[in-house]
Amino acid sequence: MTTDDLSRQQHLFAHLQNRPLWPDGRIERRLERLRPRQMVALREEVPLLYLPAGTMEWHERHMPLGTDGFTAHDMAVLAAEHTGGVVYPALYWGLDEYGTSASGTIRSGMDISADLPLPGSIYRIGHETYERLLMEAVAEIFRAGYRLVALITGHGARGQEHTIRKVALRFNEAAGYPCVVVHSSWTFAAAVVPDGAGHAGRLETTLMAGLRPELVDPSELPPAEQPLIGAAESRAHPVHGEITPELSRAAVEEGVARMVEFVQDALRRLPPDARPPRSARGL
Repeated sequence: MTTDDLSRQQHLFAHLQNRPLWPDGRIERRLERLRPRQMVALREEVPLLYLPAGTMEWHERHMPLGTDGFTAHDMAVLAAEHTGGVVYPALYWGLDEYGTSASGTIRSGMDISADLPLPGSIYRIGHETYERLLMEAVAEIFRAGYRLVALITGHGARGQEHTIRKVALRFNEAAGYPCVVVHSSWTFAAAVVPDGAGHAGRLETTLMAGLRPELVDPSELPPAEQPLIGAAESRAHPVHGEITPELSRAAVEEGVARMVEFVQDALRRLPPDARPPRSARGL
């Protein structure tokens, strides 16, 4: 975006210069809820956009299908209160790997261990399609005048993480500085939940219980003597006990604090005259 483009954008709001940006005093960071004048003001303050990536996927029976997107998006919204910038809606298409289940059927993701198509897992697109989608999405964000993209994934499949990092590397090499930074949402809070790793396990459950408690219902999990399906253990830990509201608050606070540190470091490293690549094409 040129200097002239920016000036002409500002002129669109000349008649509103004496009106408050935030009539109720609360600053909104979710991009889809902003009016154009608010978006421009926040971009001028800090040219940062968080792009959360998740999936629509089975997270056992006690958590919502959008868990991956919620952890990435909601933690980013909380982090943006400290870093500045805005947060794009979560991208709910993603990747997973294929494998052979016990019956000999070729399945993908958590369906492999479950040996059935788990209800709600509606997100898989091709690797090349996903890579192109991210390349075009990031290029569009830069075209809109942002200078730093924080690409936060809530889905930890190897293919998704690899593709996201590959996209970031291509933009960063083309720009000559880190203009796209990448991290997994849940790992920011890992230190707070011992033995909590794994899909739909204690760590993800703890974070979701802190971010969207109304969407989590541990009573829908099967009894302790029955194995969980397509998920790590999230029931009471033999040493660390149950997931409590206090633990959930601590996990969210820690996760957001670490995300803030990560993004602020990237902002400090932005060159004053940073000009990111304009297009994904040809990179």
